[in-house]
Amino acid sequence: MNNHVVDIMAFGAHPDDVECASAGTLLIAKDNGAKIILVDITRGGLGSFGTVNQRTEEAKKAAMMLGAKKRIQLNFIDGQIVNNRDSQIKIIELIRFYRPKIILANAFIDRHPDHNNAANLIKDASFFSGLKNIETHYKGVKQLPYRPSAVYHYIQDLMIKPDVVIDISNVFPEKMKVILAYKSQFQDSEDSSPVGIKNLLKQIENSNQIFGRNVNVAFAEGFTKSTYIAAKDIQELF
Repeated sequence: MNNHVVDIMAFGAHPDDVECASAGTLLIAKDNGAKIILVDITRGGLGSFGTVNQRTEEAKKAAMMLGAKKRIQLNFIDGQIVNNRDSQIKIIELIRFYRPKIILANAFIDRHPDHNNAANLIKDASFFSGLKNIETHYKGVKQLPYRPSAVYHYIQDLMIKPDVVIDISNVFPEKMKVILAYKSQFQDSEDSSPVGIKNLLKQIENSNQIFGRNVNVAFAEGFTKSTYIAAKDIQELF
């Protein structure tokens, strides 16, 4: 049984990871009728700005703007994401329950160690989710094995050569509004240093311009892949 409850499940190590790196892609998918669910692995308790409760409320607002069906916060300890079987089981349970076609996750190489660890955790859990000898139960029901069609890793803080870029030119202003839903991070913060939080918005804009330039569009988001891209015809890729 491969019926999909959602089309895209987007994981982030912290609230706002998904929005900063892939909000444009999700906005386009939403406009095309995709069913989206967001998962924050931690609630961002180590963040320098805002409280956990503030960030949770901001995350709910951003999810509404993205048209997500639901936002789940797993309460892993911020700064201590580990890729072990206990952590994988929690991810596998969600994958098997929601059966997404596509999974988005953090980059394998990034500025924050949690991002790197989350990338490997999601990649491995996505594979193990398809093995029948790993038994899981969710909401009291034994689950069937299920593996998503593709796992993509959005490029966030460090410049990585993408495998795929998505043209977000038409929704770029809307993407930036979604990011600004995190008021504690981007509007109330007093960190205006050259690498500070206020300059992160400019970094996002510049990165999206660089990815866009490579495919002759104004703005694009970049992704790497940890699974093969399947197509019946090479023309499907275009």
